[in-house]
Amino acid sequence: MAVTIDPHLEDPLQESDPGPRTPLPLAVAMGAMALAALVGRFFITTPLWLDEALSVNVAKLPIGDIGRALRHDGHPPLYYWLLHGWISMFGDGTQAVRSLSAVISLLALPLAYLMGRRLGGRHLAVMFAWVLAVSPFLLRYGSETRMYSLVIVEVMVGYLVVDTALQKISWAPLLGVAVTTSALLWTHYWSLWLLVSVGLLMVIRVVQSRRHGPVDRPALAVLGAMTIGLVGYLPWVPSMLYQAEHTGTPWAKTARPAGIVVTSVFDFSGGPYSEPQVGAFFSMVILVIGLLGAARAGEPWHLDLDFRTRRDARPIGAIIGTTVVVASIATLVLRSGFAARYASVYFPFVVLLVAFGLERFLPGRLRTLILSTFLVLTLLGLGFTFRQDRTQAGIAAERITSARQADPLVVTCPDQLGPAVSRALGPDADVVTYPALGSPALVDWVDYERRNAATDPVAFADAVLERAGERPIFLVFNTAYLTMEGKCEGVIARLGQSRPGRILLTNDADAYYENMSVLEYPGAPS
Repeated sequence: MAVTIDPHLEDPLQESDPGPRTPLPLAVAMGAMALAALVGRFFITTPLWLDEALSVNVAKLPIGDIGRALRHDGHPPLYYWLLHGWISMFGDGTQAVRSLSAVISLLALPLAYLMGRRLGGRHLAVMFAWVLAVSPFLLRYGSETRMYSLVIVEVMVGYLVVDTALQKISWAPLLGVAVTTSALLWTHYWSLWLLVSVGLLMVIRVVQSRRHGPVDRPALAVLGAMTIGLVGYLPWVPSMLYQAEHTGTPWAKTARPAGIVVTSVFDFSGGPYSEPQVGAFFSMVILVIGLLGAARAGEPWHLDLDFRTRRDARPIGAIIGTTVVVASIATLVLRSGFAARYASVYFPFVVLLVAFGLERFLPGRLRTLILSTFLVLTLLGLGFTFRQDRTQAGIAAERITSARQADPLVVTCPDQLGPAVSRALGPDADVVTYPALGSPALVDWVDYERRNAATDPVAFADAVLERAGERPIFLVFNTAYLTMEGKCEGVIARLGQSRPGRILLTNDADAYYENMSVLEYPGAPS
């Protein structure tokens, strides 16, 4: 979403600098890196982890049942409707379902070019598109069966239509504002914090304009269009309120503002690993330069900093800062958790400020050094993103299959491991989950913490033994999940009293985002 304060730039990026801005070898390396990142996202074949498997299982339902299923999940339905149609055309294979996000993520590049061209000219447009193309964050969520690449594209479309509407009142961009507002809300709830922030900034524009002259009618028109978009979201509001009361984020502790910022920054650069963290610090320095800096004419080794912020980058910084503040307050009030993927709502603007920073440097050795350093650090972040398997479910399924036990009963503890494990084992596997001894296809998040606290792991283990009879049992577990403290340990202890168990797999938290262990309990003698 855009909040243009003044269309006249105080320090426009220079379009007429003589000579090449980037040495040819570096330009070739930058292009090759972007191509590898863009193509590579279509060939990530690691098994689907919990959220992805849940997305597929929900999307495969009849389209009329998707909304009802999501009342027990915690998201609005737009992405799931799109995935439902995609699966009907291309199937539910791993690469097939992930390719929807990959295709959507590619749409972000021409949008980045348009945003950059509008704000700073051709050089900024190319730089913004390149930084976005090689972003580890966009690679991750452009290769994941979730809605976050869709959120990123919707945000960028929103910026362009709001910016257009602020220049001149016209029905087409205002219709775009209304549609994009509604689409964001139907896609992810964190969009609400971005929209509240944009609304506040529009109100500030209107108030400021009344102090100095005629009221800012384009800003009022944008507010009106956003209101119409909210009206289009009203049919889903009852479901949202039910989810807010009964689902929430029981898998995480209440997030603090500093945690939101730090987690976002590290994930944008490739995750919580040493090398990407260095890249994150470097990117933040570049971002500050983009927000505050300007080249000193004729002195490529010098930059001037204006702590009032540069006028061309000021609206972008305002969007980021306001959204983070609004989201942090809402998170504390609602006592909800945070995952870095939620930062998709302000991620494009962070990347844009980084592109601004890289373009602040005049052509010369310093600019080449800065670009080369950024390229190397980003390459490391991409490497970690490509390399890390998202779930250990595939390895767990291999260990269970290689044990060659006839007709085993597979139990996952907690139920959050069920969707990924059952998908990896295939449709013929007999898989049940703790605590309900039910289907692994979905996780019922309604009153999750309260229901888990009331469960009895000993009674569950006895039910498992009764269901298995003489069949072997494989327990796939992880004892670190919130709301499950002591539960899986209780199941392990009770099963061990009836049958000897042996460990087949130990969880590897360093190598796998979703990690798990496997215990085998051989079949009981006749």
